[in-house]
Amino acid sequence: MPKLNRRQFVQSTVATCLVGAVDLNPIPALAQTDKAGRSYSFQGENYAWEWSEDHDQFRILNQSAEVLMRGPLQPVLVLQRKGQSVRRALAGKLQNHNAETNRASWSYGDDAGAAKLTVVLRFEPAGFWMEPVESELSTDEDLVGLHLFAMPGNDQATPALLIDDLVLPGICESELISPIADSWIGLDLMTSLGRTGSGITQQWGLPCHYFAGFRRSSGGAYVSEDGQAAQAFCCGLAELPNADVYIRQKDGRGSLIFDYRGDLWGHLPGHGKFTLSARLYLDFAPDYYQAIRGYYRGLLNAGIIHKKGNSARKNATLLTPQYCTWGQQMAMKKEGSRFDQASLEKCYDDMRASGLQAKLFSIDDRWEGKYGSLEHSAERFPHFEQFLNRLRDDGLRVGMWAAFMRCEDPASLGLTTGQMLQDGKPYSTGDGDTNWYLLDFTRPEVAEVLRDRARKFVRRYRPDLIKFDFGYEIPTLASVAPHDMRFAGERMLAKGLEVVVGAMREENPDIVVMYYHLSPLFTQYLDLHSSDDLGFTKGEYDLEANRRFFFSGLCGEFGMPTYGSSGYNWASASEIWFDSMPAGTVGSLIAFSPCDDIGGKATPEILAKYNGLTHLVRPTNEFIVQPLDPVYGSATRGAHASSWARYENNKPVLVALRPLKLDGGPGKTEFEQMVSTTAPVVVASRTEASIDQATRLGAVPYGEGKLVLRRASKTATQAKITEHFFGGAKAAKSLKVRGGMLEVALSVANTNSVPLEWIEIEIQ
Repeated sequence: MPKLNRRQFVQSTVATCLVGAVDLNPIPALAQTDKAGRSYSFQGENYAWEWSEDHDQFRILNQSAEVLMRGPLQPVLVLQRKGQSVRRALAGKLQNHNAETNRASWSYGDDAGAAKLTVVLRFEPAGFWMEPVESELSTDEDLVGLHLFAMPGNDQATPALLIDDLVLPGICESELISPIADSWIGLDLMTSLGRTGSGITQQWGLPCHYFAGFRRSSGGAYVSEDGQAAQAFCCGLAELPNADVYIRQKDGRGSLIFDYRGDLWGHLPGHGKFTLSARLYLDFAPDYYQAIRGYYRGLLNAGIIHKKGNSARKNATLLTPQYCTWGQQMAMKKEGSRFDQASLEKCYDDMRASGLQAKLFSIDDRWEGKYGSLEHSAERFPHFEQFLNRLRDDGLRVGMWAAFMRCEDPASLGLTTGQMLQDGKPYSTGDGDTNWYLLDFTRPEVAEVLRDRARKFVRRYRPDLIKFDFGYEIPTLASVAPHDMRFAGERMLAKGLEVVVGAMREENPDIVVMYYHLSPLFTQYLDLHSSDDLGFTKGEYDLEANRRFFFSGLCGEFGMPTYGSSGYNWASASEIWFDSMPAGTVGSLIAFSPCDDIGGKATPEILAKYNGLTHLVRPTNEFIVQPLDPVYGSATRGAHASSWARYENNKPVLVALRPLKLDGGPGKTEFEQMVSTTAPVVVASRTEASIDQATRLGAVPYGEGKLVLRRASKTATQAKITEHFFGGAKAAKSLKVRGGMLEVALSVANTNSVPLEWIEIEIQ
């Protein structure tokens, strides 16, 4: 198998990732077969896919001929006889197969002729596509589910995809279960890749719609000896199925599950032709961070998704530093129906009095009188709209929490309980304070009511940002089904977004919708990624946030920044803001009074970091984040980085450098000979130019030390340095630029111990 030399490898990975090039004329992979046509091999740029008829198994190798993954090709159907509880897992036998230049197909069938399945793969240089499975059934059984990369085992399918380590962002709302799972551990766990969890609490990062993995060498390393060979992959959905999507781990192997539950809802009887699963794209790279990036780029290059081309007005809202009321609501014990006008006013007054310079004030649950009304409680909030006007008069944007598909009282909307989601009866749920139904917006009449309510909501309250909160709440098909099963499973959230977001944008095309997902398949509806509630990670808010930003920063590939919300205490907040800057903006939901969740208070030193970083927020939504000190392979420290760089139009425009890594070892003190530092610092261009060419820059130091900025041109001779302090004080001075280098002293306070917010740098 041919290997890429270093120059070829760098050109095909780093340049593609950072420049954002799109190969409009990819060279197809070439099919090779043995003389008998019993085995196939497809060669890509950095992978080879091989299959043999003998065992109907495939394996994928890198350019060093090392196996990345292997498993069975044939899908497994899980069927259940009508009126019975006994299931059977059916894979069938290989009947026909055919290979062309960059395409291959396989047909399977059972001995009784009751099931036929067709699998098609299409190969490209960077990866390959697996088309939806075409099936033809002739049986009195219902289709329960379809499993990929599995083997049949009587009444169930057994995971059979062999990978050294799985990577599952969003595997758990807590850091208790790592997204990096070593196959040797032997987990027996099924987790969601879609809108809702199963078995364990999942919310953040869902829907994710992909999983990744990597190969370890015999010595335990997860990179190749030369650092070039593909050691990782990403496998992701390229379309939404009308099924729930899970990844199953068992005995060191994995499988991908599409759960239809035709046994419960009767929509997939055992007679007829069906298109099952979904189109998948698999990409290969030296590490799983680049492999996930390759998955996003694969969908972009194929025209399946598109980068979000936002207006300047929308981006201004999208990246505005936020404050959310939720933490203080809980600290004051004013969550739920106890939230009222006085507590809302106090949240705002406390924020203003603190000196925190948030420019978007987000009102969390529950300002509504009843869920579904999308109208404030006149009893609890008699001056709600006057309060919104006060925010605007003070120069702030307005954010509002909403769970659009909840409904406490269907009759008040002109609907009945029969038009709610059903589980044999109208499905209801609650939080201990209130019970509610879930609107079945797959019914046209319900969708129209929801559209009308969403339009009136935006027209009346004029929110700039919506904290959308619902998708994870849609129950699985194991318990609830919509009226129109075409929108079951992963398609249901998309249908809801089409209804709600479509209606809101009729009133305000630039309204920003924020959600928790990592999936690229909702780019037309969702605008801002939220790192979600870190409440399950108390004591480790900063570490878990760092990991979440590690994955969410990749969403800049399709134009989605990250809202860097804090945890629930002030002590860890400034480190979270440090890590959120490369991927987007800063935010907070920490209580000002009575105190945070560990009894702490907001201090000028902490608030100064937030205020300073607000001046360094980049104004664009398209970017690339590159971890500079990444850790990939360990369960606890894996998927973390202590330092970061942000690129726009292939130019480095922001760096966040920590001289110490998160484990205490030596970290980044220099970046591309542009920036060097002896203290943690965030440095950003305040123009469209790169850091070494910008005439206006900003820096927020996290310690005492020295910052050196090297200029691309040595023509500059002088710089004006303005230090901005908490409370509004300033101190200006001039510094010489010598030999293209500017040295700036870093401090965290002035001689009067007033905290420094940021350093403004103007190169003259």
